[in-house]
Amino acid sequence: MPITPRARRLQQGSNTPDIAANRYHDRQLGAEVVNIVVGGCVVSDDPNVVITTTLGSCIAACLFDPVAAIGGMNHFLLPDHNGDRLSISSRYGSAAMEQLINRLLAATGRRDRLRAKIFGGASVNGAPRSSGIGQRNVEFVMEYLAAEGIPTMSWDVGGTAARAVRFYPTSGRTQRRLIAEETVRDIARSETSFMDRLRKTGIDGDVELF
Repeated sequence: MPITPRARRLQQGSNTPDIAANRYHDRQLGAEVVNIVVGGCVVSDDPNVVITTTLGSCIAACLFDPVAAIGGMNHFLLPDHNGDRLSISSRYGSAAMEQLINRLLAATGRRDRLRAKIFGGASVNGAPRSSGIGQRNVEFVMEYLAAEGIPTMSWDVGGTAARAVRFYPTSGRTQRRLIAEETVRDIARSETSFMDRLRKTGIDGDVELF
């Protein structure tokens, strides 16, 4: 039986490489778990896949198409916005969101069916030195989704506790639990390290983003 154009798009969308992710089989869940870290992005139309992450001040956007039964998650942290770096910060956040959206559109071609669930943006001890970074991440992603016309179905953001998130991409189902203090310190160190790398490498202002 020949492959339809829609089936081909779904294959292409689900076969794009994971970014900053680790895959393993979880016997307790009975599923293939894909864990992503800051800078990560994963899209899947496999009902046996669960995408997971842990968040401090970072944001995870879970986007899904309930009709095509496909979804994806990213995990990003806006860089500092001192002085002229405000535009760079916005460009980085936009690139993280567009990367996820474009992967989903490559599979379905239907932006109008995308739905979002948002997690993260906490103010945790030991987080990157930038003041109010968690709240700034939350404000960015909410404003971005509103501007793109993508409905936000639910959100669990802010506060002072880090989060562990599970996302079932084909159904859009999500689960969240708060994380113990010792793990929070590890997350904060990871976010600070990522921020330091961004400061050193920068973001190429001459590159057209998507």
